[in-house]
Amino acid sequence: MKRQRGSYPEKRTMNLFYKPDRTTKPATIALYLLFAFTVLLGLSKVLVYDLWVETQETQRTLALSQSRLEETMAELADYEQVLDQYHRYAATEEEEGIVDRMRVLRLLDSAIGTGPRLDSIAISGDVVQVRVSGVTLAQTARIASTLETSPIVEKTVVTTASTTEAADQMTAGVHIYLKKEGAE
Repeated sequence: MKRQRGSYPEKRTMNLFYKPDRTTKPATIALYLLFAFTVLLGLSKVLVYDLWVETQETQRTLALSQSRLEETMAELADYEQVLDQYHRYAATEEEEGIVDRMRVLRLLDSAIGTGPRLDSIAISGDVVQVRVSGVTLAQTARIASTLETSPIVEKTVVTTASTTEAADQMTAGVHIYLKKEGAE
């Protein structure tokens, strides 16, 4: 076998196509300038306009908050006077543990009723002293048992019982021991 000589590619023609450079024409320069302007416009929106809008909105929020603060401070201008009145009329820690006096009076009114006469009431702390006249021993026992059924009464003690002119009518002294307000 004969060895053939290797064939290599050969160029036998010449390419004479010439592409002119258009980058120097005014239209190309205008396109580059338009592209640069568009990029700058996009960056200015992000870097300038958005920050400016956010600043304006924050300033509006600040102005609104400051006006609310001024209104609140105007409302609190007499705070010291209100606090003094509160301390004057509010219950102290000692008074908070005391049973409501109006509740005690309603209890006595319902327990004693209309027949007997209530001569005196003395309330000191959690002890109530009551003097009732025009009652019988049975009525006194009924009054004491009625008082003891109340949730605010711890116990009752009839201390004195004395007769008046009528043999069946007498005067009774009753000590009522109240429960502490939190102990119900």
